[in-house]
Amino acid sequence: MSSDTAGAFDGRSTLETVRVDHSRGVRSPSLAVVEAISGLAGTDAEFLAEEAGIVLYDHVDPDAIDAFVAHRSDAEFDLSFTVGRYAVRVDGEEAVARIAE
Repeated sequence: MSSDTAGAFDGRSTLETVRVDHSRGVRSPSLAVVEAISGLAGTDAEFLAEEAGIVLYDHVDPDAIDAFVAHRSDAEFDLSFTVGRYAVRVDGEEAVARIAE
């Protein structure tokens, strides 16, 4: 994994769950989702499609995720969905991915 991708994960990430912060505007919520899933898949975000066969747009509209988060004035929301074998949750601060059971 590149240092840029590895740096996206915070201290609360585990092998079963990856958390990527998007609250400081460094990355969009949809990019945080891709980085969280790629962390679980063991690949860099830029290679997620070719190495893990996952294209976020095949499961959910990335622009819709970004717009939903941007238009929420409070941080008290929770957007949940699945992408392949990964369960994803997005709130006002982070994207969290885990392997779905």
